[in-house]
Amino acid sequence: MPSIELSPPSRQFLETLYTQTGDDTDAQISMYDIGAVMGLDREQSTLTAEDLMAEGLLEIRTLSGGVALSEAGRALLDDDDAQTASADERLGQQSPMDARQRDLVEKTLSLLKVDMGAQNLAYEALTEMIADVRTIEAQLISPRPKTAVVRACLEGLRDLASPQWQERLAAILR
Repeated sequence: MPSIELSPPSRQFLETLYTQTGDDTDAQISMYDIGAVMGLDREQSTLTAEDLMAEGLLEIRTLSGGVALSEAGRALLDDDDAQTASADERLGQQSPMDARQRDLVEKTLSLLKVDMGAQNLAYEALTEMIADVRTIEAQLISPRPKTAVVRACLEGLRDLASPQWQERLAAILR
């Protein structure tokens, strides 16, 4: 598949759809719900979805804004997941965290938070995940975030998360 350059909001929109539907091209979700998670209004959500439809990565399913991944969209993100995590996609050991590490953790957390409620976790497990997420967020606002603290929390999240997230978090932690 030829490389497709996506803007950061378009990539996040597509990744959120991918995560929420479990990469199932038959599953659909409202483009407005995805946009709301990202902080987009209805117009911005529509424009982002239209850009992805123009690229053939997204399909409109209902007149009320239901969208689904196209086969091309799933293939694009499956290819991304299949690649071995490069140094930029790994947390590493350097402490305090640098800008690259912060960006990686912030992106991962934003996608994970969208998916947490859909994981059907017991109350205790969900509470533990929320505590780990909040601990990571507290580290990210620190002027010198500690990699070891973030790593421990990501390991805890990995142990509680769905199999798809276990793989993604394991790749980051390598």
